[in-house]
Amino acid sequence: MSSPTILPSRVRPHLPQGLTELLDEVDALTENEDHPSLHSVMGAFGPAGALPVMMLVALVIVSPLSGIPLLSSLGGLTIAGIALQLVLGRDRLWLPGWLGRRSIPRDRLSAALVRLRPAAEFLDRHSRPRLRMMTAPPVSQLVLVLCGLAGLSMPFLEILPFTSSLLAMAVTCLGFSLLTRDGLWAALAMMPMGGAGWLLVTLIG
Repeated sequence: MSSPTILPSRVRPHLPQGLTELLDEVDALTENEDHPSLHSVMGAFGPAGALPVMMLVALVIVSPLSGIPLLSSLGGLTIAGIALQLVLGRDRLWLPGWLGRRSIPRDRLSAALVRLRPAAEFLDRHSRPRLRMMTAPPVSQLVLVLCGLAGLSMPFLEILPFTSSLLAMAVTCLGFSLLTRDGLWAALAMMPMGGAGWLLVTLIG
């Protein structure tokens, strides 16, 4: 039996234009759920909300919730799946049912959103349209490919302290650059990606 396509559950007036607004949207969407699932959040955002949902998953991995066993691996696979479908230009998102049913206790999600808010406000204050070539095709497709590669790497690197969070931080910056049309953050994303690579090389060495 095939897993369902992610469809919008209600009409949304607009999509978030920054990280603070994204956190507000997630808080509102999940306020009546004890264990909000990825499927329910994606359904509420609708197909056009794929990029914000991918950023949300990355933010969860950056947050203290990353300490939950296997969360980074599942989050990385979700990021990779969403990024690949964005690259392919799909107008309907699909995720395996077992992945879409993954949920987080509402109280832990709320606490993580509170912890993330100062960083989100900082990024929103320091973003504006610039370096637009970094957020327009074909470079924007490369940005999404990098998000997918970072996501695919997370299950293999979860045993390395902070590595998954560094990669998730890079995905957040890459997605943020596309959301706000600020190519500077795509360039800055190379720093946490490089840091994750350095940790891996150091451990192997």
